Amino acid sequence: MNKGIGIIVMTIFTILAGCGAPDQNNADPDPLDPKNRNTEMKTDTNSPSRDQLGFVRYTQDEFEQNNQSEPKAIHVDRNEMADMITRILLQNPDFKEVATLVTDEEALIAFEASDNISKQEAIENAEKTALSILPGFYTIHASDDKSLVQNIETLHYSVMEDDDLDIDPLVQTIVDSMKKDD
Repeated sequence: MNKGIGIIVMTIFTILAGCGAPDQNNADPDPLDPKNRNTEMKTDTNSPSRDQLGFVRYTQDEFEQNNQSEPKAIHVDRNEMADMITRILLQNPDFKEVATLVTDEEALIAFEASDNISKQEAIENAEKTALSILPGFYTIHASDDKSLVQNIETLHYSVMEDDDLDIDPLVQTIVDSMKKDD
C-alpha cells in the first residue's frame, strides 16, 4: 500500500515539475536572454514604463556604423540641469527661493534660505546638489545673496533676447560677487 501511495505522489511531482519547466517549443524568445537581443526592436515611446529605465547597448561595430555619416555630438541640456538642481534644493524646506544658471563650464546658484540653516551649510547643500547632477568638470558657485537671484534671471533673459551677447564677462561678474560670499 505504501508503494502505491509513493508511486502516486512521485507521479504527481513529476507532472507538476514538467508543467513548471520552460516550454522549449515556445515561439517567443526569452527577452532577458542576451543571445536573443533584437537591435531593431521598436518600443512604444508613449508607454509610462519608457521613463523607468535608461538603457543603451552597442557593439563596437554598431557604434562605428552609426557614426560613419556624422558623429553625434554629446551635449548637456543646461535648462534641464538647472531645473533639476533648483527643484531638488526647493524640496528642502530651508530653501525659500533658488535661481540656477548652467553654462558650458559653470553652475551659478543663488538662493534665499530660512534662518533654520547656516549660510555655510546652505551653500554646501547647494554645491553638493549641483555636483550630484552635473558632470564632474563643472565649477559650482553658490551664494545666499538674494540680489544675485535677480542678476542670474536678468542674465538669462538678456541671452534670450540677444543671441550674440558675450556672456562671459557677465557670468564672471556674478561669479566674483559669489566669491565675496565665501
